[in-house]
Parts: sequence; structure tokens; C-alpha cells
Amino acid sequence: QQQQRQQQQQRRTPGRVRATFVNNLPNSTSANLYWAGNVGRANERSLQMYYGPLGPDGGRRTIDGYAGQVFVLTEEGGYERLGEYTLGGSSAPSSSSSGGGKTASSEEEETHVLSSPGDGIDAWGATETSASRREEHARTCRSLATTTRDESQSDDDYGEEIDAFSTRCRRCAREVGCGYSLVREGCFASRPTATIDGVGECEVVGSIRESNVNISATAWMNRATRLTTTTTVGGGGRGSAASMRLAYAHLEKAAERSSLALSDARERNNLDDDALVRTALSTYRRARAALSELATKLEAVFDDDDYDDLIRASRHPSLAQVHPNMGRVPRRTAEEAMDLVLRGMPVVITDVYDKEKNGDDDDDDPVVHEWTLDYLNREVFGVTAAFPVDDGDRASVPKFNVAADASTRCCRYFEPQGKARERGYPYPFEPTTHLYRDTFDGFVGTVRKANRDSIGKKDNNSTRPRLLHYLHEIVMNREGEATVAGGRAPRRLADDLAAATSRLRPLASKQPFFSDYSYAKVWLGQRGIVMPMHYDATDNLYVVAWGRKRAIIGGPGQLDALYPYPNGHPLVGSSQVNLTEPDLDRHPRFVDADLWEVVVGPGDVLYLPAHWWHQFEQPFEDTAALNLWSTERDEAPDAHVRDARIREHVLAYQLEESIARDSRKDSGIVLDALANGKRSPYYDALGERRLRQEREAMVGAVHRWRHEMSQLPGGDPVKTDNDRPADELVDNYLNRTHRHIMREASQEGWHVGDRWDLSQAATLPRGL
Repeated sequence: QQQQRQQQQQRRTPGRVRATFVNNLPNSTSANLYWAGNVGRANERSLQMYYGPLGPDGGRRTIDGYAGQVFVLTEEGGYERLGEYTLGGSSAPSSSSSGGGKTASSEEEETHVLSSPGDGIDAWGATETSASRREEHARTCRSLATTTRDESQSDDDYGEEIDAFSTRCRRCAREVGCGYSLVREGCFASRPTATIDGVGECEVVGSIRESNVNISATAWMNRATRLTTTTTVGGGGRGSAASMRLAYAHLEKAAERSSLALSDARERNNLDDDALVRTALSTYRRARAALSELATKLEAVFDDDDYDDLIRASRHPSLAQVHPNMGRVPRRTAEEAMDLVLRGMPVVITDVYDKEKNGDDDDDDPVVHEWTLDYLNREVFGVTAAFPVDDGDRASVPKFNVAADASTRCCRYFEPQGKARERGYPYPFEPTTHLYRDTFDGFVGTVRKANRDSIGKKDNNSTRPRLLHYLHEIVMNREGEATVAGGRAPRRLADDLAAATSRLRPLASKQPFFSDYSYAKVWLGQRGIVMPMHYDATDNLYVVAWGRKRAIIGGPGQLDALYPYPNGHPLVGSSQVNLTEPDLDRHPRFVDADLWEVVVGPGDVLYLPAHWWHQFEQPFEDTAALNLWSTERDEAPDAHVRDARIREHVLAYQLEESIARDSRKDSGIVLDALANGKRSPYYDALGERRLRQEREAMVGAVHRWRHEMSQLPGGDPVKTDNDRPADELVDNYLNRTHRHIMREASQEGWHVGDRWDLSQAATLPRGL
């Protein structure tokens, strides 16, 4: 029995392996060595632990491991995989062996030599064949909405009216993988929530659309409300995709009836201030607003052709003149996207919520299949449903962060920086965005009133900017617990987040050095909102609940081209460049920026790697999204160690710190004087001698940075920086980060210690 237990233990314990990795790549090509987990599906292992660089032309490292561990060699200063090896596996040739079976006490020795990129790596990602198949299928679906009846087909197949909705819908739904869109009135490749994929649902919706029942617009709206809150239709429960599509058909009838009633009232009275006309107009606005609100849930980015059309339609003309050939973020299935996620590259994953492909029986992900403005208000965040108040005490009702600004400039989120006070940074700031807090019920009321008021107005084509509102609130803390306004969260929110994180975990776990989810945030806003260019320091999965969003993104670094704000500025982490109307006189190097475009819709998941710049925009309709940030493993190396592009950020930080260490409270005015010279109001008071010493400190910081970076794979992020004088790098930093901010302030008579000028902040309605 003792021998049997020992044998069982030996079978359970993997054999020890001493492995030597050798980099034989020529031409000074270093490589990073990482552990990437244990045996699993090929090429699906995320980087987890760093074992340091291997120099070119024979650089080597020996480690002690276990059979089944997978190690990866990546490009210098990046994630591109050069080789992948499994210890003790068939792909791992042994140079010597201890002989005998693998036991807990035996140890093998093996050597892995990287001679050319691609060792041990299978082909991965989207192939031309898979992409062409998707395009062919998408075009087949599109053609079904316009195909005429073949003479061999009977009237039973098509009905008496060839162009009737039911006919087109049935023809589309019969084709596997195709679905009919009520909002677009066409046949497309199936998308979650957006398309009718069954013949039975076509007939049910068709019976509503073709109904001549003489009931009021209000009655149609009441029926739509019941469909999304209480009843079960078409195989789906309340709030299900099927019930929402049927509710949309009811709201179409409500809009139709209210439009007829409004026309009739105007013909009879010919006065817009007549009570009958006002009542009809109010009903018409409510019906149209409800229809538009639900339409955002039934939209999608249907296929590659739709993707291209949406990108072209939403470009900023001025930006397109500067950057006419921006790249496009690829759209991939989850399987195809794995390669890009492992390499830390942005990608849109299109089939995470594909029920047929994933084998789901129900619409089990609330964010994509259930979340609407009405659902969140009724079931999750609203006062009466989620936060019952006893004895009239409303102190426990949470209030959400909301940004408000004019439609031409909404919205910039800002916050005071502790460093600004500690170091005397003299940054003037005139925010136009108004930050306030409101209950979720209040926010819903504000948005819906604005949308109703914009319908049917005579001055609807006015160029006067309207006030937009953007709710943004943390709903999951660093420990993964649901929260609202920093306090307790309703049970429904916790359940919804648990479903979302569970569904996304297989994808999230492929992020380099993924440990777990960190914070999660909801974003709800109106059409026309733009969140200017900025970056986050952690990986991000961005899930679209409703509406379509456009984003402009750029790779890490690029500080010369994107002109970041200083560390102590309220807009730290953001770009000074206005991407809507780039000013090349002020930001001439913006022409060198490497920018990509992307549009995402309901059911899409955008993987946005850490330190990638991004500007989200809402040019199409109101939107909502949930984003999930992540934490990294403790064993992960610093970001600048593994990604050479981030080393620019290290230089900027060290240059600023070289001043802060000695100048402390004077740091801000010293940087201003160094950036603007004699035009600075602080130049004479500081004196040339002190400024010369401060500049020498910055030059010293450049030399230290160069030495530190030279020890890392890939060295400097920009090879030509090795040939540029340190003085030039100092000037470059001061020019792009500090000069324009302070020069304009000095011209306007602004001085250190002045408070922020809040006179330009958007004015809220009296009720807010």
C-alpha cells in the first residue's frame, strides 16, 4: 500500500525540468522570456511572470521548472511572440536526460534555441478564408431582403404582397445565421438583440405592424410597457430581446397613431397653442421619444460593410484632412481575437454574446440582453425599486456623477490634483463642463425630457448648442464588490455584474499578466457627447449595452504627437490636442500621430489595452456601456520593462521629478520659466543662475533615463533619441507639456494662487 501511494504521488507530481533558453537571433535582436502558465490550448496562454531579457547572438538563461510549463520568448520591448516552448513536451528536445520515468525526484535537462521567429507557434487569428466567408455570408443575408419571388415558389411561401414585412422577414429568418432588423428594415448577419432570427417571431411582429385595430397611441404605448416589464412573448421573458422587438412594433403603431392625431388636430384648429393640439403634440413627442429610446437597444454594427459606412459617416472633416488614412481596429470572433489580446493589441470581439454559437438557452447576460434605460431605472438604480426609503428619509438614496456641457464641447471630466497644491503648479483652468450629482431617477427624467422637447419643435434645426448630460459612476470596487456612490448596491446590480464578469472571464484571462477584475464603471449619455483623448494605465474590456459609439485610438507613448497635460493639471492623462478641430500651429507634431478608428455597437466588446490613447464619441444616438478594468499579477514586470513604447512616460515623469525634488513648492513656476524663458512672469525672480542649475538637473535625468533604458530589451522607445542631445529632449518635453498652457495664462494676467475660473461652466436648468 505504501508503494502504491508513492507511485500515485509520483504520477500526480510533474517531473522537474532544468531548461536553458538560447536566443540565436542575429542583428542585435533581444528577446524577453516569460512564463505563460501550464499546458493548455495552443497559443491561448497569457503572459504571467517575467524572467528577464536574453541578448542577441547566443544570450541564454537557465531556469528550474516542471514538465508542462509553457515559456514564451517575445520581441524586444513588446508582446509579439517569437517562440513558445513546453517543458518536458514533444516540442522540447532534450540535450541530456537522467533516464528512466519522470518522478518527483528525477530531473531532465533540455535546451530550447530560438533561431528564427515563430518557433513552436501555430498559425492563429483571422485568416483570409474566415474573413472572406464572413463577408460572403453577410452579403448573402443582405440580398435576402431585396430578392424577388422565383416563379417556382408558391404564394404560401411569400404571401400575396411580395414587399410586405412578414414576407421579407420570413425569407431572411429562414437562412441560417441571418436575421431581420426592425430598425434598419433589412436582412443582416444575426446579431444579439438586434435581429429577428425565427419565422414565428416574424409572423407575430408582422401581425402588429399590419394591424388596423383602432386604438389610441397611449394604448399602444401601454401595451409596449407591459411587454418589457411583465409578460412573456415569443419564448422570451420580460425585458428579453424578443419582447423588446415586439414592444418596438407597438411603439411604431403608437408613433403612427399620434402623428395622425396631431395632423388632424392642426387641421381642425390651425393653432399650435390650442389645447387639443398641445395634447396631441405631447403624445406624439412621448411616442417618438419612446420609439427612439428603444431603437438604440436594437441597433448594431452588423457587418464589415456596415462598419466601413459608419466610420466614413462619422469622421471629423478637419481631422480627416490631417489624418486621411487612419487604421481601423479589426473586428474578430472570440477565437480569432485571442492572438491580438495576447499581444496587447486592440480588437472588437463580435460574438461573445452569440447565443447559438455559445450554446446558450436563454438571454442570460443582462448587460447586452436586458439593460435599457427603463430596466436600469426600474430594476437596478431607481429609488423606488432598488433603494426603498422608509419614513420619508431620503438620505440613503445614492446620487450619481453627471457631467453636463454644451453639445459642441461635452464633456471633459476633471479633478483637482494633490500634486498641484504640494508643488505649486501654476496651472490656470477654466472648465466648461459642469459636474453635479443626481439620483438615477432624476438623470432619467432629465434625459427623457430633453429628448421629448427636441421632437417636433419648429426651431429643431437651430444651430444653438443644447445641453448634454453624461452619467459616469463606479459600480464595482477593486475587490470586485458591487457598489453605488461608494456605498451599498442593490442585489440586482450584483447579480448583473456577476453574470457579466463570468461571461467575459475567458476573454479577460488572456490579457497579458491578468490577475482579476478591478473597477467597473457605467457610462450613460446622449447623442453628441465626446470624451476627449486620454489614456488609462490598466487593460479595459468595454461592453456596449445600447447605442453605437465611435472611438479614435492611438498606441502607447506618442507624447511628442499628442501633447499630454502636466502631471499636476486637472486634465492629467489627457491630450491637449482637440481632435475635432486640430490646431497644427499650436500642435505641429500631431501630424505624426498614429491613430486608428473604430465603431462599436450593442453586443460588441472592445479590448482596449493599457496606455492606449482613446477618445469616445456618440455621433449616432444615445448610448450606454459598462467597462471593466483589470489588475495585474504581482509577478508582472513594470509596464515600461515589457513595452518599450511606455518608456517615454518614464522620461517625462523623471524630468518633472528632477525639478520637484529640489524646488518643491516652486516646482510649477520653475517649469514655467524654463518653458517660456523671459516671457514667463517668474523668470526674473528666479534668476538665470538658478534656472541654469535646474536645467542641468533635467539634463542629468535624461542621462540616467538613457542608461536605465539601455539595460532593457529594446532600449530607447525611439531609436533616434540616442542621437539627439539631452538638451534637445529637455526642450522637447517643456515645449509639448508646459509652454502653451502657461504662456496663454501669462498673457491674460493669470497668476499663481488664483482660483479656477468657473465663469465658463455650463449653466444647469433651474431644477438641477
